[in-house]
Amino acid sequence: MPLYLSSNGLTAMQYRPNIIFTDCRRNKDSDIQRLLLKDEINVAESDSDVTATKGAHLMIIRDEGIALPGFAVLEKVRSVSNIPVLMLPDSTDEIYNIMALSKGADMVCDPKCVYEMKARVTALIRRSTGALERPRTLSNGAISVDMRSRTVYSEGSRISMTAIEYGIVQYLLENLGTPCSIDEIYTGVWHEKPYRVRKTIVEHIRRIRAKIEPDPHNPSYIKAVSGIGYKMEYAY
Repeated sequence: MPLYLSSNGLTAMQYRPNIIFTDCRRNKDSDIQRLLLKDEINVAESDSDVTATKGAHLMIIRDEGIALPGFAVLEKVRSVSNIPVLMLPDSTDEIYNIMALSKGADMVCDPKCVYEMKARVTALIRRSTGALERPRTLSNGAISVDMRSRTVYSEGSRISMTAIEYGIVQYLLENLGTPCSIDEIYTGVWHEKPYRVRKTIVEHIRRIRAKIEPDPHNPSYIKAVSGIGYKMEYAY
C-alpha cells in the first residue's frame, strides 16, 4: 500500500506512516508526538519492553542522552526487528552518538532542531518503505475519484465534471471530515490568492451537489459548515 506524507489536509489513516514512540526520560511529555501527529503520522506509544514492531515504519526512542540513555530499549528492538530507529536525546555528545550507532541506531538527532528532526523522520520512513506517494484513488461511500484520469465516480458510474469541479471534489476528499474555508478551497484548487471568491465557490458547490448528491437540497456528502465553508462528510 502506498504511503503519503501530507503538509496539509487530512490523509486517510491507512495511508499514513506508522511510528512507535518510546520515551525513556524521567519527566515525560508529548511534544514530539504532537509534532508528528500534526504532520499526519500515526504515533503509537510504547513502554521500554518493546517486542512487536509489525506494521511500523519507524521507531523513535527519546531519552536524556548519556545521563540516562535508552540503549537497553534499542538493543531489545534490534534483537527482534530491523526497523529504522531514530534516537532523540535531550543532550548529545560524541560518545553518545558513537554508542547509539554501534548498538543499532540509524540516526541521532537533537529534538530541539525541529526541522532537521522532521527531515530525518521522513528520510528514515522513505528508507523503510520506498518513496511515499499520493494514493491513486480516494473514496467515500458511493463517491470516488481516480487521480490518474482525474475522474469522479458515483456508485461506479462516471460523472461528467469540469476540471474545477473535479478539483473541488478531490480537495474535499483529501480533507475528508475536516471543515475547509472558502479561501482554503479556492487556494487549493485554483492555486491563486483568494479575493472575494465566495460566490464562485458557492456556485461550483451547487453544481457538484446536483451531480453527486442523491438529494442536492439535502446533501449527505458536501455539507456547509456555518462560519467556515464546506466539508466532505464521512459516509457511514
